[in-house]
Amino acid sequence: MSKISVIVPVYNTERYLASCLDSLLAQTFQDWEAICVDDGSTDECKNILQHDGLKDKRLKIIAQKNKGLSSARTAGLDYAKGEYVFFLDSDDIIPEYALEMMLKIAEITNVPVVASESSAISNKAPRFNYQVFRHPLTDFVKNNRIFSSAWNKLYRADILKTHRFIKGIYFEDWPFLTTLMGQINQFATTDIPCYIYRNDNDSITRSSFNTKKVDSYITGIKFVYDNFKNSPDLIWAQKRIAVASKMLINKVYHTRDKNLYRYAVDQINALFQQKILLKRYIPLKSIIRYWLMKK
Repeated sequence: MSKISVIVPVYNTERYLASCLDSLLAQTFQDWEAICVDDGSTDECKNILQHDGLKDKRLKIIAQKNKGLSSARTAGLDYAKGEYVFFLDSDDIIPEYALEMMLKIAEITNVPVVASESSAISNKAPRFNYQVFRHPLTDFVKNNRIFSSAWNKLYRADILKTHRFIKGIYFEDWPFLTTLMGQINQFATTDIPCYIYRNDNDSITRSSFNTKKVDSYITGIKFVYDNFKNSPDLIWAQKRIAVASKMLINKVYHTRDKNLYRYAVDQINALFQQKILLKRYIPLKSIIRYWLMKK
C-alpha cells in the first residue's frame, strides 16, 4: 500500500500531461501511487500515459468514456489505496518537495486536511511552517483561509470514503470543499507553495458561460444547503452559498445575453423564495446586477 494516492484526471491535455507526470516522478517523497483517469481523451494523452506507465509502475491508468472531471476524480478515489489523497490536475505541476512537505505537516499535526499555498510559477520551498485551525467551516468561509479547489490539499483518505464530488456538473470543487469542512474538526495550512497551476489554458472557469453552468451552480448551492439545513453551521453554509451566488450573478451579467439573464434570474428567484439564498449575504454590487438582469 502506498502512503499517498495522487489522483490525476486527464482530458485532452497533451500539451501539459508529460510535464505533470514528470513533476510526480521527480518528487523527493517516493512512496506514492498515481491514479491517472483518462476521461475519454481524443488527443495523444492515451499514448503519453501508456509510455510513462511503462517507465514507472506507480502510474496506474484507468480509461473511461468522457463523463467529466467529477466522475474522473471519483473513479480515482474508488481505486485509491493510499493513506492520504492528493488531487493533481493534468495541466498543472507540483514542486519536487510538495508531497514530502505536506505529508510532514499532516503527520506532525494529525489533521485530516492540509492546504498549501499555490502559485502560477515555480519557486523553491521557503522556511518550513504551518498553522492549525480548529473551526474549519468558519475559517473556510469567514476568513477565507483556503482556496475552494480540490487541488493543493492533502487529505487523509478515511475522510473521503463516503465524501464524493457531485457528478455531471461544472465547478464541483466548492460544494465538495464546503461540505467536507463541515465534517472535520480541524485543518492545517502552510504558505509553502506546493502546487503550481497554469493560467494559460482553456479551463472551464475561463470559457464562455451557458445554461449548463448556471445549472451547475444551482445544483451545488442546493447540495450545500441540503447538507447543512439542520446544522448549527447553516449560517456559514449560507454565507458560502452567497459567495457562489455572487460569482454566478457576475458571470451571467457579463455575458450580456438576455436569454441567459432570464434563465438565471428564474433559478435565483427560486432560491430566494425557498430561503436557501439570503440577500443580506450578497454584496450590493451583485444585487444591483441581479436587479438589472431582471429588467
